[in-house]
Amino acid sequence: MVNDMKDPLYLRWGVLDHLLKELKKKYEDIPKEMIRDLQYARALTNFYLEDPTEPDRAKEIGRIDSLLNTVERNLLALASNEGEEYVKEWEQKLLEASQGKEVFKSVNIQSKFIPGMPANFDFIRFNFREPIQEERFIEICEYENVIIEFDDNDTSVFVFGEKPNIKSALKEMSPFFSEQLQEA
Repeated sequence: MVNDMKDPLYLRWGVLDHLLKELKKKYEDIPKEMIRDLQYARALTNFYLEDPTEPDRAKEIGRIDSLLNTVERNLLALASNEGEEYVKEWEQKLLEASQGKEVFKSVNIQSKFIPGMPANFDFIRFNFREPIQEERFIEICEYENVIIEFDDNDTSVFVFGEKPNIKSALKEMSPFFSEQLQEA
């Protein structure tokens, strides 16, 4: 897998993700659409970086950039409540990221992409109390023709794909949910 963590799209996403986390500490009512758009941008970026030479994947650059621009505009508007210097500091970080400079240490996020998967997919996110068995999740997702991403802590999981495939995958994953409930 070619997952270039130094790609400006990914670096820019990383700065926006850090800004979002900072702002979530200060403001509880961050619009869910903003979070969803940032997550979707990450998924599309990973999809694109899997094979940037593939024309279907390269078509996603415009959508990724549009999502990142929207999130950036909204986050900076919210950040303006913290003052002009705060906004300038984050604008500088975003500029550096767009020039390919690593502003924050990148965390390699495991991804499992299925060749030929269309880019216009749905997704679901869920969190577990404890890390789960990634290998079994990956097997289920491969079988059900969906994409899975684990956050860096292995407790947040994103599943991307067509709705019927996501539903089938979730049915297969139900024992994981039961295990987590029994441990509570």
